[in-house]
Amino acid sequence: MNIQKYFKAGLMIAVLLSNYALAEITASEKNSDEFVFDQWPGKSLKVFLALPEEVRKDTPIVIVLHGNSRNAKTYRDAWEKTAIEENVIAVVPEFSAWDYPKRQYILGNMSTPSGKPVAPDQWVFAAIEPLFDQLLKQLGTEVKHYSLYGHSAGSQVAHRLLYFVPDNRAQRIVLANAGFYTMPVSTVDYPQGLGGVEVSDDSLKKAYAKRVIILLGDRDNNPRHKSLNRELESLRQGPHRFSRGHNFYKNSLFKASILLKVPFNWSLSIASGVSHSNQNIIPFAAPLLLGGPLVVN
Repeated sequence: MNIQKYFKAGLMIAVLLSNYALAEITASEKNSDEFVFDQWPGKSLKVFLALPEEVRKDTPIVIVLHGNSRNAKTYRDAWEKTAIEENVIAVVPEFSAWDYPKRQYILGNMSTPSGKPVAPDQWVFAAIEPLFDQLLKQLGTEVKHYSLYGHSAGSQVAHRLLYFVPDNRAQRIVLANAGFYTMPVSTVDYPQGLGGVEVSDDSLKKAYAKRVIILLGDRDNNPRHKSLNRELESLRQGPHRFSRGHNFYKNSLFKASILLKVPFNWSLSIASGVSHSNQNIIPFAAPLLLGGPLVVN
């Protein structure tokens, strides 16, 4: 047996596999990027990007809000295929558990863990608009609006942003599989309701004028899911995420149409066969974020 011959062959195969792996990584990194965003009064954020093959002046931007695992890079990777195929920039800011521990992220960092108020310009919600401005400068795009997508905990942040930053430039918003909601009622305290916080009827009217889609996986119906909030007021919204999303939609519709008597530009959409999975719900979310009517009848 010629051991040297087999050794050389094995070495050649190893080199070829290594080059193949390097090519795969390079191809992936070509459409990925990251930077540190510090152009706002809050703490610096690591931001992950998924880029199309070419960024033009009219390339749309989708700002993606990650879940409570704070896995922003994983969310970026899940959006990479869509970014390339649909010619869109997907942007995922990371609100780390170190800087925003426990419920500081989903509740917007409006107060410290000990209950002291935080300045509004340092709320989680306050990061999104200046981040959009930074993206316009950094990427050379000239779009006037962005789309906003949140899944799970990110969906909680996104719908609360509508209340507390009513003059945002989000044109289409998809709220996917939130664990619980801030219902538009003052008889229940924040965060399950608006009691104890300042959200005017005018802010609600602006929120209801936005093109918002509540997107629910019809298999996200496990009442014992490990990360599902089981506080009493959350349980009153429904036993699981699927039912809570329906109740949030109905409560919002009642608030807009019956109490405020204003047009309601929101809708409810179902992701068939999807459980609590960001990756699996993206194919349903992307078309809603990138197109379709801006006004519902």
